[in-house]
Amino acid sequence: MKKKLGLFNRILYWINLVVVFLLVFSFILPYVPPKSFPTISLLSLAVFPLLILNLLFVIYWLVKLKRKIVISLIVLIIAHFHFGSFFQFSSESKNYNSEKSLRVLSYNVHLFNGYEDNPQPEIVAKKFSEILSSQQPDIICIQEYYADNAVDFSAYPYQFIYFRNSEKLGHAILSKYPFINKGTFDFKNTGNNALYVDIIKNKDTIRVYNLHLQSLGITPSISSLQEGDKEKFIKRTSNAFKMQQEQAEIIKKHQKNSKYPVLLCGDFNNTPFSYVYHKLTNNLKDAFTEKGNGLGTTYLFDSFPTRIDYILASEDLNVLSFENIKTTFSDHYPISTTVEW
Repeated sequence: MKKKLGLFNRILYWINLVVVFLLVFSFILPYVPPKSFPTISLLSLAVFPLLILNLLFVIYWLVKLKRKIVISLIVLIIAHFHFGSFFQFSSESKNYNSEKSLRVLSYNVHLFNGYEDNPQPEIVAKKFSEILSSQQPDIICIQEYYADNAVDFSAYPYQFIYFRNSEKLGHAILSKYPFINKGTFDFKNTGNNALYVDIIKNKDTIRVYNLHLQSLGITPSISSLQEGDKEKFIKRTSNAFKMQQEQAEIIKKHQKNSKYPVLLCGDFNNTPFSYVYHKLTNNLKDAFTEKGNGLGTTYLFDSFPTRIDYILASEDLNVLSFENIKTTFSDHYPISTTVEW
């Protein structure tokens, strides 16, 4: 029995070494442009599972009182400082001056479930109204907006709703405060795009971007990947990452010329371990890492929690609160933040 257990532990240790190696290798991902190394960039989708596996190895070797615990423990500590914390314990939200602050909600609404077999527009409208009532946002950034919806947005008189090709898929920025400027980015060879507005509150102006970066086109289940063509999956996802890089570069170039503080909201369709996230957070701070709690899940891939929706803020904006909202009718969860200047 002891021999069998010893053999099992040796095999498990070799698996542990492979998992550690993959996680260490993933440390380069935020600096590897998908255009140059598209296949390597795919590993960003596996970083969170690799973190969990290393954590499980730490727990196993701790229970067994084995010194083998050291290798996974060290790499997890390094990952924490390299990627930033992937599990947040933030302090309570700060009190704020409503005259110098804005509350922003970002939500991929999945076309308000308009293309589902049973869209249930009344239920969708009720849930969205509950979200608006509880959050009281000043600004709403909506990805995958659909014109034929039943939600009451009358409290937001300033609306920038943009449909690139038709009224089937658009995006929107809705505000309680007026716009003094607005524009769009029609990304090449895709239906994805982004909007921006300059919003004035009292005598202060802030620029708000609403992004929907290139979709991966993945059905959110492991079984669909197992049944599908792996080569097609790799090619499609690699191309999506390359397009995301191009789109992020366009946004960052535009943002660099902004004379106002910036809020960058939306569905990035990628993880916090990716090149595109690293690119977009340059000179901006992630509201979740500032004031979030827990894992920050915004999307479930076959019940596996992932974070692909973000609100980023200029360094000169003070993030006072952040919330992952559990109420949803979409395949995404809405997120909200309050910032003060």
